[in-house]
Amino acid sequence: MKALLPHEEYRRDSYKLLSECYYLPDEKLIKILNGLDKSRGELYLEIGKTIPGISDVESLRIDYSKLFVGPYGLLAPPYGSMYLEDTRMVMGNSTMDVRNKYEEEGLDISLKEAPDHIAIELEFIYFLIFKEIEAIRNSDSGNTVRYLEKQQVFLETHLGIWVSEFADNVEANAQTEFYKNLARLTKSFVKEDLESLSNNMVFTSPRNLPNSDALKNNWPKLE
Repeated sequence: MKALLPHEEYRRDSYKLLSECYYLPDEKLIKILNGLDKSRGELYLEIGKTIPGISDVESLRIDYSKLFVGPYGLLAPPYGSMYLEDTRMVMGNSTMDVRNKYEEEGLDISLKEAPDHIAIELEFIYFLIFKEIEAIRNSDSGNTVRYLEKQQVFLETHLGIWVSEFADNVEANAQTEFYKNLARLTKSFVKEDLESLSNNMVFTSPRNLPNSDALKNNWPKLE
């Protein structure tokens, strides 16, 4: 069972990586991407195929803005409510449900962006997996199962529902190969992860992890 823990760590780190990629790009992101260990798994290997250079940051920022920011219209709205609400509005009932889930976990909800922004929802799954692994390493089977269930429910009721349409919009409208590739990878990774969660909720033996309090105090980083 202990041998399965690396899989959970891979899931955790993959969600964190995807989240980082949906923030406004800068040189720090390029350095993170260049430092990826492509041997860790398919997601790392595939992202590594379209890593932009430092000189490409400006073109990435332009593409990012057109896709996710505006000002005249969003080619790929990064907010869940734009896909889940009949009115296609930001800050709908689904957004409030997401906000409540963050609050239930003791997370700071004074965000600069809407709570259902793609980067924040990806980071929330990362947080839930972090808590799951923490429970595993503390031999806390009850919380291990609880956090696995939280991941599954959040994907089934939020991110897992709208990520495909969102990713299709990104792929259809992005001008850079990086965002086209990122969209395809996000869609496939989240869908496959939800299927795996639905079929196999597996947990293993404990090991040490940093305390999660620091993690709660440093999420998310949207500017």
